[in-house]
Amino acid sequence: MKTKHLKIGLALAAATLTSALYMNFDFFHWNTVNVSALEVVNEASRVEHAKELLGRSYKGSDAQKLEGRRALNEMIHTKVQNSLAPRWKAQARAIARTVITESAKYKMDPVFVLAVVKTESKFNPLALGRFGEIGLMQIKPDTAEWIAKKYGIAWNGKKTLENPSSNIRIGLAYMNYLRTEFNGKAVKYVSAYNMGPKNVRRLLAKNMKPAEYNTRVMKNYGELYARISDSNSLIVASN
Repeated sequence: MKTKHLKIGLALAAATLTSALYMNFDFFHWNTVNVSALEVVNEASRVEHAKELLGRSYKGSDAQKLEGRRALNEMIHTKVQNSLAPRWKAQARAIARTVITESAKYKMDPVFVLAVVKTESKFNPLALGRFGEIGLMQIKPDTAEWIAKKYGIAWNGKKTLENPSSNIRIGLAYMNYLRTEFNGKAVKYVSAYNMGPKNVRRLLAKNMKPAEYNTRVMKNYGELYARISDSNSLIVASN
């Protein structure tokens, strides 16, 4: 009789434990990292910025073909993951999340951000430029410190720029500043990101159009969209 009661007691205890574990599924994954879903790309901002960047070329472009579709967030993650060196791949999701959220904050196209990163550093978080530029978006420490203070972004010296997410956060704040300075004229503010606003204004004063850097960024921008457009993984967004 005692054995029977013991078996019943053990069965009840097992059932209770199973129920508790089921309700808290993460308990099963002691050694598994909890991977949260990526934020959805702000479609309205993406489209408006793409139109700003492409002008009349937007119509019929790969950027337009993707209107009303989802999964750009996962595409961005995949692109970052595939482009980073092995030592940085563990940060791919955090970097992708920063690209998406910061782009939404400044109403930019996250694919454009990837194009800038590719042009500047080829996705090398420790890239060093000829003039002291650091990281993914190749920002000079003095410029980074100034823009970080202006936008209320944490700044702990130039090593801040070696952190991929911080680098993107500061780089996009700077791009947003230039975009405002040049009234949303893409060729001007994209060029200014590379050569500085003063140099852009000097060229404009001489009736010269800064184009070389902008051309490289836009080439990468178009190629990224072409690859996305060829993918069959994108899902049509529901209303």
